[in-house]
Amino acid sequence: MKKNIDLISYPFLNEDFGPVDHEVLTDYLSSILGRIYSLNTPLKEETFWLMDKVLHLNGSIRGKLAIFDSDIKYGLNLISKLKSYNKDRISGFVYPIGHPIACEYHVARGIAKRVCRNLYLLKKSGTKVPEILLDFSNLITNLLFLFSLEVNRLNNIQEKIFISKSY
Repeated sequence: MKKNIDLISYPFLNEDFGPVDHEVLTDYLSSILGRIYSLNTPLKEETFWLMDKVLHLNGSIRGKLAIFDSDIKYGLNLISKLKSYNKDRISGFVYPIGHPIACEYHVARGIAKRVCRNLYLLKKSGTKVPEILLDFSNLITNLLFLFSLEVNRLNNIQEKIFISKSY
């Protein structure tokens, strides 16, 4: 008897390890970005662009590569623009606080790091992971940090610097 499709949330969840972990993490990240988008972020266009790219990143291991040099270029240009707006605010580690939308971007940044880490683990395990996906996943993390800075800047909220006792 065929399994009822309504009893399957995602057909690959029974895999031991591999692309499924990447797919679950990128799905989670895109959902967080969707939530941020719905909160009327001042970075609506940029957030939608990133959410779209994360969904393309999702299938780029199991399926056809859907992240391109033009995506890296666009993201790097966005980073450059945001850095220029926030040059006096970028000084190292900051507490993940401030405007509620900035805090959401910090949460998304933490998930993006997990996506990135998982891609490195996949590569280490022998899965073919194109270098562009590693670059793009790192770019996502850095963009999300800058999104948080920009939202705080636009709301006249200064970051609180974190000074580590470990480093």
